[in-house]
Amino acid sequence: MNDNKSTNPTKKRKASDGRATVDGSHNVNTSNTNDGGSFLSSWFGYFSGQRDDASSGPPRNEQLIQQSLSKMDKMEQIMIRMEEKLATVSSLESRCEQLEAKCSSLENILESTSQSTKGHMNRLETKVDSVHVKLDRSLNFHEYNEMLVKNQVWGYSADIDTADNLVSNGYTDDEAEYVAETSEELRDITLQLRRGVFPEDSNQFDSEAEGISMEMPHDDPIFSEAANDELLPHWKEFAAALKQFTPAMNLLSDNCERFFTLSFVQLDHEAMLLIKDALIGKPFRTLSFTNNDNGEDDPAGMSVDAIVDIVESNKHLRKLEIGRNRIGRDHIERLCSAVRTHALVELDLSNCFEPGNGDAMLTSLLTSGGLKLEKLVMFSNNITSAVSTVLADFLASNPRLKELDLEEDNLNDSDVALIANALRSNTTLRTLRLIENNITKVGKESLRLVLYDESSLNAVADSNHICTVDLGWKAFDVYNSHEQGQINRCRKIYSLLSSRNETMSNVQHFGNIDLKILPIMLEAVQKYAKNVNFLEVKPLSIVYEVMRKWGVGNFET
Repeated sequence: MNDNKSTNPTKKRKASDGRATVDGSHNVNTSNTNDGGSFLSSWFGYFSGQRDDASSGPPRNEQLIQQSLSKMDKMEQIMIRMEEKLATVSSLESRCEQLEAKCSSLENILESTSQSTKGHMNRLETKVDSVHVKLDRSLNFHEYNEMLVKNQVWGYSADIDTADNLVSNGYTDDEAEYVAETSEELRDITLQLRRGVFPEDSNQFDSEAEGISMEMPHDDPIFSEAANDELLPHWKEFAAALKQFTPAMNLLSDNCERFFTLSFVQLDHEAMLLIKDALIGKPFRTLSFTNNDNGEDDPAGMSVDAIVDIVESNKHLRKLEIGRNRIGRDHIERLCSAVRTHALVELDLSNCFEPGNGDAMLTSLLTSGGLKLEKLVMFSNNITSAVSTVLADFLASNPRLKELDLEEDNLNDSDVALIANALRSNTTLRTLRLIENNITKVGKESLRLVLYDESSLNAVADSNHICTVDLGWKAFDVYNSHEQGQINRCRKIYSLLSSRNETMSNVQHFGNIDLKILPIMLEAVQKYAKNVNFLEVKPLSIVYEVMRKWGVGNFET
């Protein structure tokens, strides 16, 4: 045991102190779980890691370089692809520009072709329309000739008695004369219709006019059942001839006014229905029915229901006159509807309404909308203050109405004041008739101030210069006597300057007007004087007065 100690001079450390032995070998008890063992294990692991890091240092840098180079290669590839895409985009842009140029060229070609095609189409449409017109006219001539051929074998079947024979058969002298004259007139008109000729032309219209008119004396109307029975065969002949007369009407030009008038003609119910049936669908543009009131429930001429039936069947109708008929409240809505639907431009309902019904008709007509009327006659229809506000509002709205007749109604000064105020903004109404109403000097003055307010030059200039108001006083009609409102305006301004010149008071109204305005004022005086027919004051007198205002020139020599 001692030999062993002497042969190993190196002193070993305790096995348990956790350090290496002299011979450099490790004596680590890995199964030892005390704190010292854990420390050695951690220490050994740390230095082993350091050595591993030191040994792997250079290779890791190379990897980073390789990675960077790889990324740069990828970036370069991306750049190349982007350049290729940009080149593609540039090529596409160039192609787009080429396509746009081609599209523009095609659009120009299409536009040119379209214009050319449109021109050809318009010419073709014109030719087609011309052909249609010729065909329609040829067809109309054919139908007209067929009508004439059929009428060659026709004969007037009703007998005509003289007045003496009728008297001998029990008629009174008046009845006999009425029957004899009416039957002869009906025969003459019927013969003309069968020959394809209009019985009457008229110059009452501005344009060419052809029509049928029957007007009887109305001083002493005949209300005789026997006379009506005697005339019935003649009405049958007339109605049959009128019913087949359409081809002759279709030959008239579009500018020709076609009219039908029955004025103070006595009809019984059967004769009225015959005429109504003959007029249904006939393309008359003007229809006029004036009756004689027999004081009974049945009218002595065309009834309102029959007239409205005729109106509703006629799409060509533009002017309607119903006079001395009995239009009740039950007719108002239907009649107003017919006026609007057929776009009538003239409506005359003279002496047709009992008190209250006239107001109802006017209210319904003016408030229903869609009215195209240019002329409205409500003569002697008991129009009262109940509609003055409606009437004033309608006129203030500047409708198409050019002529309004309210003669012999029951309007007063207050109503006229409302109407006058409406005329301040109205620029379409040319004629307003208010004769024989309850209008005093107060109402007249309210109208005068609207037509000619001489309180100042501005007031004159702002007056109504187009409407002529007829109140039955001659002096009141001259304010707007010319058809051109501008000329009426000039006349009024010059009239005011003239009246002030008589007292040399024009300059008092000019105020402190700049001298530079003088040439304009002198020019205006000359201008207005040219539109005045009779000059009570010469323009030179007004010029002299105006120039004295500024002391221009020497007037003492």
